[in-house]
Amino acid sequence: MGQNETDRHFELRNLDKSIEEAAAEASRVNPKEHVRRLRGENRFMLLFLALVIGVACYLLGVF
Repeated sequence: MGQNETDRHFELRNLDKSIEEAAAEASRVNPKEHVRRLRGENRFMLLFLALVIGVACYLLGVF
């Protein structure tokens, strides 16, 4: 049973380290290029959504 406790101890230590690394990575500031790319994707999705709504309205006879 001592070996299992040792394995469990190291698993928990590695888990704590992984959590700390993930938290540090999540709090990093995004570079400007990444933000620009996200804005472009958001604009594309907005235009696509407007197009889908327009086609749906046209098919339903709203226009």
